[in-house]
This record gives sequence, C-alpha cells and structure tokens, in this order.
Amino acid sequence: MELRIKIYVLLCLAIANGCATVANRKLEEALMKTYNRKHRPVKKDSTTMQIQIYLLIGHIEKVDEEEQTMLLHGLLWTSWTDEYLKWDPSKYNNTRRIAIESWKIWQPALSLYNSARGNSWYLHMGGLPASVNNDGKVWASGSFSFYVTCLFDFTNYPYDEQECPIVIADWVYDLSKVNLSDPSGNASLNKPAIKLSYDPLDNTNMKRHVAGCWEVKDTWRRQCYWGPTGCRDESPDSQPEWFWSLIEFGIRIKRKVPYFGLTVIVPTMTTCFLTLMVFWIDTMSLAIATTVMNVLLQGLYSWEFIKNLPPGSGGVPKIVSFYGMNLSLTGMTFMLHVVIAYLVYILPEDLELPFQLLTGDYQDDEYNQQDHQKQRQYDNIIAMDQNPTFPSTTTTTASAELQLNPANGGENIALTDNLSLLLIRISDATYSHAPSQSGNETTNNANVKMTKNSDTAGFGHIAQQLYIIRRLIFFLFLIIYIISIPICLF
Repeated sequence: MELRIKIYVLLCLAIANGCATVANRKLEEALMKTYNRKHRPVKKDSTTMQIQIYLLIGHIEKVDEEEQTMLLHGLLWTSWTDEYLKWDPSKYNNTRRIAIESWKIWQPALSLYNSARGNSWYLHMGGLPASVNNDGKVWASGSFSFYVTCLFDFTNYPYDEQECPIVIADWVYDLSKVNLSDPSGNASLNKPAIKLSYDPLDNTNMKRHVAGCWEVKDTWRRQCYWGPTGCRDESPDSQPEWFWSLIEFGIRIKRKVPYFGLTVIVPTMTTCFLTLMVFWIDTMSLAIATTVMNVLLQGLYSWEFIKNLPPGSGGVPKIVSFYGMNLSLTGMTFMLHVVIAYLVYILPEDLELPFQLLTGDYQDDEYNQQDHQKQRQYDNIIAMDQNPTFPSTTTTTASAELQLNPANGGENIALTDNLSLLLIRISDATYSHAPSQSGNETTNNANVKMTKNSDTAGFGHIAQQLYIIRRLIFFLFLIIYIISIPICLF
C-alpha cells in the first residue's frame, strides 16, 4: 500500500513539472516570437534605460608592480527593465519568473575601459541564463577575469597603499540612451563586495591577504559622466547625447611586510650606531677601520635591499633616501678621520688653530705649575711676616755663633748678611715640609683636572683641538639621525 502511495505522488509531481515546463516553453516562445535582441528593448526611442551593475571580487591573483597591473576574478551582475519581456501570469499558469538564455535577449554593450588585454575588453554575460520577471525586470550575471591597469606610487614603500580602478561603460549608447547610474547612488551596499574565501564552517577568520604581500583594505564605487569637459560627477542638465555614463569600481590594497623590521630596520640602525660610535674612538687607525667595515656592511645589506625594491614610479621611497643619506654620512666620516689623522701627523703639536677651541682645561693644565710656584712664594712671605719659631737647636746655634763684636765693624756687617741669608733658607726648608691650606687646595684642583682630562692627556695641543672638532660633528650627525629615522623608517 505504501509503495502505491509513493508511486502516485511521484506521478503527480512529474505531471505538475511537465505542465510547468510546457507552460514556460509556451511563454518563452510567445516572448521570443517577435523579439529582436539587436535593438534596445524600449517602445519609445527617447526612453533612457537605467542599468545597475554590481561586482563580487572573489580572488586577486596577481599584482604586477613592474607593469602596474592587477589580475582579479569574480562575478558581475547587471539589471535592467525590458519592455518586451512582460506578460500576464494568469495566462501562463501563474508563472512569474522564467530563465532565458542570455544570448537570446538584449544585453548592454558593457566594456572594460582600462583593460590591459585586448581580449577582455568586451563583457558578455553568457555563462548563466538570465532571470526574467513578469514585469520585465531582467537579471543577468557572469564570471569575469579583469586584467586592469593601475597607477602605483611607491613613495611610502614598504608602507604604501595602492589603488586600482575598474572602469565599465557602455561603448555603443550615449547617456540619452543608457545610464549606468543606480537609484540608491554610491551607497556602501553598491560597492564591490569582497569574498576571498568560502568556508561555511568558519566565517570568523576572513581572508584578506592576496598576491603574496598585499592586504585588501577597502573598495569604492563612483558614478561619472564623461564628456567634452572631462569626467564629472553631476549629471548634465542638457544635451545628454554628448556624454557617456561610466561606472568606476575600485579596490584599495596595502603592502604587508611583517619581516621588514628584522631584515631592514635592524641592520640600518646598526650601521647608524657604528657611524656615531666612530667619533668616540681615540685611536685613529681603529676609527678608520671601523668606518671601512661600516661601509662594507651597508653595501652588503643595500645590495639585497635594492633587488627587492619596486620600480621607480612616483617619488623616491623614503627608505631609499635614508639609505643614501646614511651611506653619505658614513663616507663623510671616513674622509674626516683620514684628514684628521693626516693633520695630526704633519702639523706641529703646539700649533694654534685660527678659532679658539680649548677654553679652560688645557690652559689650566698648562699654567697649573706656575700658579703653584707663585702660591708657595706667597705663603713663604706670609710665614716670615708672622715671625715663625724655628727649632731650638738651630736658634741656639745661630745666636751663639752670631754674637756681634762692637770692635769689629766690617766683620759685623758680614755676619749680619750671612744671618739674613740663613734665615731665608731655614724658612724655605721649614715651610716646604708644611704646605699651607691654599697650597693643598691648588694641588687637589690640579689632580681633579688631570683626572678629568685623562682621555686627552696623551694628545698634543693640535690633536686635542681636532678631538673637540670630532665631538662637535658627532652631535651634528646625532641630530640628523634623530630627525630622519622616525620620518623615513617608521
């Protein structure tokens, strides 16, 4: 019994399907009987057809930086109203929608204006049947592979963003016959959709990276009317036959290089550090050898870096400008140290440069000994004025030996002179073993200054002046790096 019921149901479905197929066939034959797909499907020639276009980008296969082109694939939908494809559903088994082969009906003559290949200039939607409603609304779709031209600018490499337009227009009819505008305007829903992966089980991780090192950021849509004065966004008020309707879709991509910091920035910062470190090396031969090694390192890294650079489109990339500046500063450092080493070798050590460089420390070291001697003499004079007390043995001996005899006048004068000379010598001998407080302070200050200038103590006078010049140039280079590194590398 159950088998009979199943057979009966299947027979009913087959009969109903057959009836529907027969009704659709009759409807299609009635519509196509007098249909001419070579003419615009309007009953009045002054009627302007409104055509809507939508894009779905499914894959970006290639971004050619040399040719400045992009190869992308996806789906294209178009919609318009065909005044000759209308019917009354009640006369055809309440059929409200049928599918008709796209090549049998009229299609807009859409063309890809910025195509990089001649065989993809004309867009024909013949892969899938068109869907036709009873009110004449037609939906046609087809897959596409667009190889479009772009205009790249690599000034901000490797943080650059590039844009590629997709310009579509009807190359047969002007604006008075066909308008590619959309009633909703350039809304976000009319922008090209991005669907780079189809995974029904995981919709959280959307694919965004394409063509190696590029990431899809956004898309856009723009309506344009091209005429004698160029492309304008506003619809012309008069003489629409002088204009053509264009639709510009676009995609914005950004370069994604996660290893750029380790492969480019770190070596570059290392070479900058070596360039600055050379100015603090006292040995000229070691400083020159370090600079030569720095130049070799920069040449090694720049060779690998230049091979991966994009072509010279737009401005010079900032990273390239920084590489050139860094190499120039390193070369200047090398020549500077070679010249300084030569000057130290040929110039006298006591030569004074035309401009004053040593302002304090060197002069204090030079005159420190003279100041100390003057201080000692001054202390001796003060000690004599204060009637110092000499050791008892010395005083007793001098008093006993220097008793003046009134009867010997000439001998008394000689003894008086000898006594004065002896007192001066005793004073020098006594106070040379007991220095004053001011003498101690002078000695301590001299020791501090000698310790402070220990790094240049072995240099001659001219070498110390050139050493200060190196330090001044170091601070100049440091300021240049501080300004340029954030601008060019980050």
